[in-house]
Amino acid sequence: MKALLLVWVVVAFVLALHSARGQQVPVIDPPLSSPCANAQEHSLPLPTKLPPAQFVAFEKDVLAFLQRGEYKRLGWCGDKGTGGSLVRDTGPFVEGVYYGTHPAVRIYYSPRVMNWLINGRTGPIPDGAMIIKEQYRPPAARYAGLGEDQLPTVTDWTIMLKDANGAKDGWFWGEFFDGMAFDDDQPPFQYPWAGFGLYCLRCHGTAETEQTFSSLNNIAGFPGQPIQFFDDGSWRSATSPQAAHSHRFPLTPLHPAHVQTMPSETYDNVVAPAAGGQYISSSQCMSCHGALNGPFGPTMFLPSPLVPPVSAEQPPTNNHHDHHHGASPGTIAGANVSPYGEWRWSPMGLAGRDSIFFAQLESEFAYLDTLPPPQNEHLTREVRNACLSCHGAMGKRQLDADTPGGGDFQLEFLQLTDRSNPNFKYGALARDGISCAVCHRTIPEDTPPGVAPLEYFLETSITGRFKVGPPDQVFGPYRDIAPYTMANAIGITPKFNPYLESARLCGSCHTIDLPVLDGRPGQRSLEQVTYLEWLNSQYQTEFGHRGPNAKTCQACHMPGYYHSEKKGIEVHQLVQKMAIIQDQDYPESEHSAPEPELMVRDRANFTRHELLGLNVFLLEMFKQFNDILGVRKEDYMSGSSTDLDDAIDNIAQQAQQRTATLQVAARATGNRTVTVEVAVTNLTGHRFPSGVGFRRAFIELLVFDRTRWRPRLVWASGRTNALGVIVDDNVEVLPSEFFTEYTDSQGRVQQHFQPHYQVITSPQQVQIYEELIKNAEGKFTTSFTRRDETVKDNRLLPIGWTEHGPDPSLNGRFLAATHAEGVHGDPDYVNGQGMDRIIYQITLPAGVDPSQVAVQATLYYQSIPPYYLNDRFKTVPHGAGTQRLHFLASNLELDRTPGEDWKLKIASATATTTR
Repeated sequence: MKALLLVWVVVAFVLALHSARGQQVPVIDPPLSSPCANAQEHSLPLPTKLPPAQFVAFEKDVLAFLQRGEYKRLGWCGDKGTGGSLVRDTGPFVEGVYYGTHPAVRIYYSPRVMNWLINGRTGPIPDGAMIIKEQYRPPAARYAGLGEDQLPTVTDWTIMLKDANGAKDGWFWGEFFDGMAFDDDQPPFQYPWAGFGLYCLRCHGTAETEQTFSSLNNIAGFPGQPIQFFDDGSWRSATSPQAAHSHRFPLTPLHPAHVQTMPSETYDNVVAPAAGGQYISSSQCMSCHGALNGPFGPTMFLPSPLVPPVSAEQPPTNNHHDHHHGASPGTIAGANVSPYGEWRWSPMGLAGRDSIFFAQLESEFAYLDTLPPPQNEHLTREVRNACLSCHGAMGKRQLDADTPGGGDFQLEFLQLTDRSNPNFKYGALARDGISCAVCHRTIPEDTPPGVAPLEYFLETSITGRFKVGPPDQVFGPYRDIAPYTMANAIGITPKFNPYLESARLCGSCHTIDLPVLDGRPGQRSLEQVTYLEWLNSQYQTEFGHRGPNAKTCQACHMPGYYHSEKKGIEVHQLVQKMAIIQDQDYPESEHSAPEPELMVRDRANFTRHELLGLNVFLLEMFKQFNDILGVRKEDYMSGSSTDLDDAIDNIAQQAQQRTATLQVAARATGNRTVTVEVAVTNLTGHRFPSGVGFRRAFIELLVFDRTRWRPRLVWASGRTNALGVIVDDNVEVLPSEFFTEYTDSQGRVQQHFQPHYQVITSPQQVQIYEELIKNAEGKFTTSFTRRDETVKDNRLLPIGWTEHGPDPSLNGRFLAATHAEGVHGDPDYVNGQGMDRIIYQITLPAGVDPSQVAVQATLYYQSIPPYYLNDRFKTVPHGAGTQRLHFLASNLELDRTPGEDWKLKIASATATTTR
């Protein structure tokens, strides 16, 4: 009978919750007098009136104000509580789990808030108004019958302080607690405890007005009753220890001498201003588009079945963060598949802090410095702003929007930490990289009548010149969007636009056209053409008949599945919500917007923002030196601490499962000779390698005598040392590795390099898939702006490549950029099979039986080969960006990582000889 009664109570609670949703709470006649009519306002200053340098001091003043209980001394109105308790719940407590949006609370309201409530919640709340939540270990029933002086000492508060000039939502948010670490922007770069535009908006943005659910029903001395939530009493047997306030682990700061560090990502927090009209940082998107654990999750988070789950018994706490996240980093086991969580550790998310990029930029400037003024000044500005159009897209775009005629982005902006500096926001936005608003504000270009769309796109929109929509709109791939919360919280309305699923969206930054600065006047070079490579393949979706394998960039780099053997997760198609706002699945609250406005749907076509290539070395730098590069490794919303590790694992998985295949066959052809055929097939939707020209892949071929109990290596091509440098059979560095100079038979100075091979006969010959460029001096170069002559480009073409391309509008130098160079008529580079076959004609050492050998072929990839790093370090040895890269590369530990020995394994195959 008791069990049946409990079922009916729960059913009645659920029915009441859903029936009450969306209904407006009736406005009551204001009482003639308020029990706190004589209350006084606080004397805290508005945060926007303070210099940024005084922010920590302000936080300390607020904490002291709360610890003294000053709001009570000032006579502020407070909650009436529920169920005989002075404290009230924010959600039900069922089977040991508290489903509250905050812990149990006791809320106090300043006179300005009270006047607004008494006057029917109409008009704006004036600046200086303040709402304070005292937070208690839930549920409220713990405190039934206790008087004011019997309640536990309050040690945790959240506040809302109205300051309309601070952000579009108009509030300063914060959590304050005894022993807190203040927001000083030092390692470990904690998410701010207080500030504008904080994640509180993911729930408060669903309020019908002024971002607050405050109601006179809840306040002592006024009619009505607070919402009372179901409590099954299971907390009475809870024995879990109290959770700590902070869920961040301390990191050991590393500050090597003479290495420039990047400012903390705490400085990247650019909120929607009160007037609107600008780019905002990813921190404003994280609140709703990050993963969630705890009682309202997991959402966009896949728990691992291989790790014991966190106990269903929620640890007693008075910290509302634990109720949002569910646990601390290290106790969360699973995969974060949220848009923010995966984008954060993609090369796009890290583009504004990429030390490889900044060292490259310094090398470009070093050459320009050798030119006479004013030519050097003009060209330096052109190159800097072109490069930052992608790597610092939001900062560059915002500067241009704020500057008539376009702005000149200075690298010094990236180091600014003084928030009062007028250029601070440009550096903060640029450090946020190719952020959420970059893609989600992009719109297709308007092609004039009679012009081929592709030709117009290539003329107007590449090299980061993408077209954007208005700043108060963002675009996504879903038609059935509930825009209320985003529009209310940050003043930006989400809308449907199919362009988000177009490969051309990616083409703007993945087709780079740069001037050749040491060549003839007007000469230009297509420095990277990943989009064009895809267009000239079986995967293109923009022209004519689409083949069975047609797919966009997003279809590969934003998969809808998740696979991890390490974590025991296998999901063939993700079905997830795309946002974690206070939606239809949350407890009832006063003054919410109507439920249809808050509906968040499960997306059966949920796709991940994985956005990965194969640059595992870049991610290892951020993992091992996050303090130098200024990023926090723990995910604030989900509590996960493995997101960066997961991204590295995903790169390794992509490398070995979806990049290339390799086949090998061997036969004995004489008394001491063996012929080996290796076939490599490109599985990517573009060249492999693709992107910047210094990426390379190469084949290591090893031949073993297997007549002994332990196979003995007897011949090798493509071996490396521990630094990834290719060596010969005596483990000596090949002269081609650093383009060593020599004098040929005609007395000309030349440089060693590895040409494209169809037949290899010597250990000194290695098949390397790469692009090699010479400058105007006839020297091999890694410069992006001195690309005068292509000597070799034998990177594997994609399957479906054709000489003439898919459509006549892909023509001229854009079509030519998809062709191979220096392959000497190799038929594999014209047949469209995406394959290369190499013959190895091997002479074995004396005494080795060719019928008793085994061969092993392995394809490796290097995103930053040794010669590239050497070029950076020699060109600008004292540059701040170069010294930083030198330190990172010199101290990077790659043992037992996917990038061990500075090379990433792609594919491997073995064979034994036949006759």
